[in-house]
Amino acid sequence: MRDSLKLMLGLGLALGAVGCGDYFSGPGLSEDPNNVTRLTKPGPLYINIQQAVTHEGGTEILYMQHLAGIARGAKQGDSYIGSSSGGFFGYGGGGLLDIHKMEQLARKIGDSLYVGLAKVYEALDIGFIADLWGDIPYREAADSTILHPHFDPQLQVYSDVQIQLDSAINIFLAARGPSNVGGALDNSELTYTGRDPAGLRTVYTAVARSLKARLFMHVAAASVAGVNGAPSAAYDSALKYARAGISSGVDDFLWFHDASLTRANTWWGYVSTGDFGPGAAIIEILNRRIAAGVEDTRRISFYFTPASDGQYHGFRPTGATVATSNGTYDGSGPYSNFGAFLDPSLSDGSFRQPELTYAETQLVAAEASWHLSCAGCLPTTVVPAAQPFLDAARKNRRYGSAMFGTAPGTLPASLQNIIEEKYVTLFLNPEVWSDWRRTCLPSLAPAPGTAAIPARIGYGEITTNPNAPAQTSRLNPNQPTACPVLNYTNSSPLAN
Repeated sequence: MRDSLKLMLGLGLALGAVGCGDYFSGPGLSEDPNNVTRLTKPGPLYINIQQAVTHEGGTEILYMQHLAGIARGAKQGDSYIGSSSGGFFGYGGGGLLDIHKMEQLARKIGDSLYVGLAKVYEALDIGFIADLWGDIPYREAADSTILHPHFDPQLQVYSDVQIQLDSAINIFLAARGPSNVGGALDNSELTYTGRDPAGLRTVYTAVARSLKARLFMHVAAASVAGVNGAPSAAYDSALKYARAGISSGVDDFLWFHDASLTRANTWWGYVSTGDFGPGAAIIEILNRRIAAGVEDTRRISFYFTPASDGQYHGFRPTGATVATSNGTYDGSGPYSNFGAFLDPSLSDGSFRQPELTYAETQLVAAEASWHLSCAGCLPTTVVPAAQPFLDAARKNRRYGSAMFGTAPGTLPASLQNIIEEKYVTLFLNPEVWSDWRRTCLPSLAPAPGTAAIPARIGYGEITTNPNAPAQTSRLNPNQPTACPVLNYTNSSPLAN
């Protein structure tokens, strides 16, 4: 999984970023073994930044049971073995170091659009690292003279990247002028290829606002607990920025992939090992929704293939042998495989994985509206104020290049329905882990023989930095309360 990829760096390597500073500074930063500082333009670095694979291939997808690990290392990951990491990813190759060098070069040539793009990718990457680990080195990590950078509190990191996004939106993406062209003219724009500078300013401003909405939701539980401001502040801000965020599926942020070995979809590569199977939980939820008339077969038939009996069946965590009404989930009974976009025999790895989308933005708005209208309500309580946003997410559904049309029926806007809609919409997206930690939805049971679904990635064997905080809890500040530990029954892959 991602934790074992050679993208990780020890904390002793002082690579990274200054949290809120606009300039990449610090002694020794021009001495790079790859000589990237000999570049005069940011384009080559930007190409690499857009191909970073750190957002794909993580064990959190196993934790959330979109997939199941059925062999070798994937099965261990499904048992939460190796849920600690020996180092962080996201600071080197295509990560924070390259992002800040890109920004430095952009400033030298007076291209504010490139600077704004750098800040958006910085917030996306650093926010994600904080999602997984909690407290991380950030403000001191850019200074190569600091061999042991301090860990910044998770909530502070979220605040810092919000400042980066404000700077991007209000200053750098808003700037005009002949030199502010970004990657539009040098063929370095991969995410939104073909858009002119004005189009890039518009779409990345919307992306930045959607990202702000996502990140405000990440601190909402702490706000409700009185840790991070007024109880409704995070929900208010999330709703505000979601309303101004990505406004159409054609503007969805999709990670760039092609059929080349180094650019292929990470999940496509993992599935080719045969170590993964479809998760029972997502298939059970989709089957239940289809039976209720609020889902059709277009989504499930894109994600997976029918089993030999013509139905859809998945694996419980670790492929455990547990008899159910649908057969067994250890591979001895009928079970599904992956859809064509993940099947190496039917595709070439060029499928572009969704990262931040119109549908997610609408569902953030739906959840924020639900909480603002219904503090303390049961998750099954329907809130009319959230309904328009949930309905919008269910219209003209898409997943990357796949189009599913409008969902059938009417799905009432309860918190459970909103989160389950998001769970099936954001297939293979780490964001579902943040949703589960915040809401404890959908109701998932841990792998057999384990105590609980992990709520964070542990610091593991990191010993190179004496500033690493003691790991006294498996929770992070943005998740003050652990989700209840549920159990499977023989009648359903879901917890009861």
